[in-house]
Amino acid sequence: MADADQDSSRRMKRLSWLRVWAGMLILWITFAILGTWFNYYAFQSRGRSITWFQAIRMNLVFYGTWALLITPLALLLCARFHLNRTSRFNLVSLHVMGIATAVCTDVGIKTLLGNRVFPGAVSHPFFGQFHKYFLSEAEGDIQIYLLLAVIGYVVAYYSERRMHERHAAQLETSLVRSELQVLKMQLQPHFLFNTLHSVGALIRKDPRAAEKMICSLGDLLRLTLVAQDLPKVSLRREFELLQMYLDIQRVRFQNRLAIEVNVDPCTLDAMVPYLVLQPLVENAIKHGLARTLGRGRVEINIRTVTNRLVMSVVNDACSSSSVPAQERLGIGLENIRNRLRLLYDSQGQIASRELPRGRFQVEVQIPLELVETQTKPQLLHATG
Repeated sequence: MADADQDSSRRMKRLSWLRVWAGMLILWITFAILGTWFNYYAFQSRGRSITWFQAIRMNLVFYGTWALLITPLALLLCARFHLNRTSRFNLVSLHVMGIATAVCTDVGIKTLLGNRVFPGAVSHPFFGQFHKYFLSEAEGDIQIYLLLAVIGYVVAYYSERRMHERHAAQLETSLVRSELQVLKMQLQPHFLFNTLHSVGALIRKDPRAAEKMICSLGDLLRLTLVAQDLPKVSLRREFELLQMYLDIQRVRFQNRLAIEVNVDPCTLDAMVPYLVLQPLVENAIKHGLARTLGRGRVEINIRTVTNRLVMSVVNDACSSSSVPAQERLGIGLENIRNRLRLLYDSQGQIASRELPRGRFQVEVQIPLELVETQTKPQLLHATG
């Protein structure tokens, strides 16, 4: 995995430098076109007329040398020898050699081509002509090379900075995914153990009800495994999971459990954290109906408020005097709190409060995020 990441980084760096060289090549071509135009009319203004072919050939040699030979050399040195990884002495020595190579290459090509390319050039012996061109071109060549080196190191700095930012973002994403997976692995056994405990309580008292509960539990577990790698699902899908869980609880509590669901139809295609409703309802049943011998009601309300999705679960018959509020927020709700922090940062919130007549409410608020669907959602309002 590390080797693959290193190979990917190298490919990205090479691609980045190729883009820089391509940009410089376009710049040199632009200079060559402008230089051709200026040289043609400059020779005419001096009374030394040249053809367009001569002007093109002259600038093609000059700018082609820089574009195809010297610029890649300068960029290669900048890419291979970083400012912060190479000693100053070695860095200066390398670029002094680079400057010498650039100047000698430029002067050597002009000396070899001489009057065959540059109109009006006087033919001299090679070393005499080389010395003449060296004195006239060296200063300009050094300045151009240094400018290329500056551009190369600026590109290297920002390229490495983007690489570090990308790696940091990938690492953060990987850590978040790992933590979310751990939280979901924590939540599923918690739910399973609670349900199996309910099955165990019914086996002797009502074997048929226990058998029905086991079948419903199997269906629910299959459905949860399908979406176990998804951090978010649609609210419509979440209600499918919740309905199976409620089927199990109806078997357990028979006519003692009353469920009321009120959902804004516009929210059915909203994205919500996977397995968010079931812990809310489980918490309401556990600390409400399960602590009494009479009938209890759980109310599920979902609506939108200023681009936020608000999900609340209210249970009555809650023995608030004997159950502290902190104990009513067990592992399921703590799990939700941690997942909201990972998925939405400070924009995801969970809160609980006492309501009149001994009722208790847990409310979750998250940013509204809709998915496109082709079917129009219907109002979900049920009582059972």
